[in-house]
Amino acid sequence: MSPDSKSNLTFFQEPEPPFSVSQGTLWPVLPQHTTRYDVVETVNRKPCVVKAGMFQSSRNPSPVYMPPQWFTFIHPEGKEYFYRNSGLRVVTEARMYDRKTADKICAWATEVEKRAENQGFTFHNNTELFLEIDGNDCSYYLVDRTTAAIFWLTEYTTTELGLKPVVSDSHLKLLFEAQYWSHIEIFCMHFGGLPQKAIDDLILVFLHALGDNLTSSLSTFPYTAAQCEKFLELLNSSRDRICDGHVVAYVGRIWSIIFYNRYETHYGQEQSRLSRDCAILSDNSTEIQWTRSLLSALSFSMADRYIQTLDALFVDRFVYGHAWVTFMGRCLRNWRRDCCASVMLLLLNILCFFLHVSTVLAYTSSLLASISLLTGILLIHRHEELGEAEAHEAQAYLSGVRSKYFKFQGVAAAYSLPRVLSFIGFIVFFFQCPVFIWQNNSLIFAIPSISLIIAFLLWLQRTTATSEATLLRTLIAKTAKIFKGTCQSAENKDCVV
Repeated sequence: MSPDSKSNLTFFQEPEPPFSVSQGTLWPVLPQHTTRYDVVETVNRKPCVVKAGMFQSSRNPSPVYMPPQWFTFIHPEGKEYFYRNSGLRVVTEARMYDRKTADKICAWATEVEKRAENQGFTFHNNTELFLEIDGNDCSYYLVDRTTAAIFWLTEYTTTELGLKPVVSDSHLKLLFEAQYWSHIEIFCMHFGGLPQKAIDDLILVFLHALGDNLTSSLSTFPYTAAQCEKFLELLNSSRDRICDGHVVAYVGRIWSIIFYNRYETHYGQEQSRLSRDCAILSDNSTEIQWTRSLLSALSFSMADRYIQTLDALFVDRFVYGHAWVTFMGRCLRNWRRDCCASVMLLLLNILCFFLHVSTVLAYTSSLLASISLLTGILLIHRHEELGEAEAHEAQAYLSGVRSKYFKFQGVAAAYSLPRVLSFIGFIVFFFQCPVFIWQNNSLIFAIPSISLIIAFLLWLQRTTATSEATLLRTLIAKTAKIFKGTCQSAENKDCVV
């Protein structure tokens, strides 16, 4: 054969062999752990040709081919998904228009049916299989709409599935129902809607929650009274449209949130959480207490409020979004007021430099005001976005700042620092008054002025405090307790308090 004759030959590539499930692995997955909201790849927009009569009603659109018995639906959010209406019902968000992807989905669906048959599982029309392709591997879960649950063909632990620990089978069922409603939210357009009971029960749940929120400030429901009223208005207007997938989507999302909240509150369990500040989980960690007393004394009890609030917010490491927003909004307002007070104190100290007063006190007061202002600005800058954070963001933040041995003592110290420094700065500033009198008159007039200021502070503390103990007695008692605890820990027998 001559070299020139080679150009006349035509080479044919052998067709690719069909996909085999032996090339991959079948993994369990949860509805909330799918890659639904992940951006797989970006796209480029470009000009195109608009054909004559394009989209005209009399013209049939170009057919798009998929495997038999497969149909496409579009979620109200805009994402397309696919449904097989034969044999074991299958739903997936994999692109069935792609031949390779379709072959993999069909092969894995057949494999799941074979494994289920070998293990004695029987399926009905209310059973659905979810499949998600990752290379040659496949993730799956099965849904039973009759019992509102998800399941798998193999035994797994909750840790392997990515589920939180539970105390009973009924407690685990709450987690599965939350996952089930997440599935309903994602795949809401193909099965003809929900029964009327699904939305009627949801209305009753919000009616009770509204009454609970109106009569209690520590309700365990995840929404406020104002939010409950909005949800009731929405649900009542949707009662006659429960068969529409648009309504099914948000009803499923709401039920998922409620069932997860029921899991956290141990709904229906032996020990359930009836109040938001009620801890029901065992906690073996111990908080160092002597530093807490020291912090309370040094901050004039201002840090105590923050510690108590943070502890109440993060009971059993669970936080309510609306409670966090309320707390952080109050913190931001307090820090802004502290900044304004610090600016006023700086201006007052500037005036002091033109009078015959103690420059040491003026410099000290100005320094305290400056640090208070700087600390307040930094706290506002760092927490401004957290003022509108959702529950999971607040939970992640509190988990990160909570110390193993001191819990929220460090955070409370930082939160109270602007007010503590401003408070001390104002006390130092007002001691300029007896100094001014002393320098311009005599010590005889200065001593009564100092006594009058101290007496006024003690009277104010006595009349406004919840107990009869004065500020001085409180500070002395806390200091003695701290000193005594330190001596006992060091086993110093020569120390007497």
